Amino acid sequence: MEIDITVPQSARVYDYWLGGKDNYPADRAMGDALAEQIPAIRTMVRAQRAFLARAVRHLARDAGVRQFLDVGTGIPTFGNVHEVAQEVATRSCSPTPVR
Repeated sequence: MEIDITVPQSARVYDYWLGGKDNYPADRAMGDALAEQIPAIRTMVRAQRAFLARAVRHLARDAGVRQFLDVGTGIPTFGNVHEVAQEVATRSCSPTPVR
């Protein structure tokens, strides 16, 4: 499967808003155009990501959850669910992906 980097992709736009490295000019252009319409979008995306990390930490540390299923686009960004969980419970893991 070939990736067309000239077409914006939602996960890469999200990565751009988070300050990640896995995005291309088309993604940045779309992200900037959307941010013109929703000026707080970068703040909103970062707040959502911070909430996800707090929720995962709570589940791993306080509720004893050790296995997490993160359903997403497959584009990595910093603070992945399994990384956050492993910060507080080193035996936490994501299930092996089904191919």
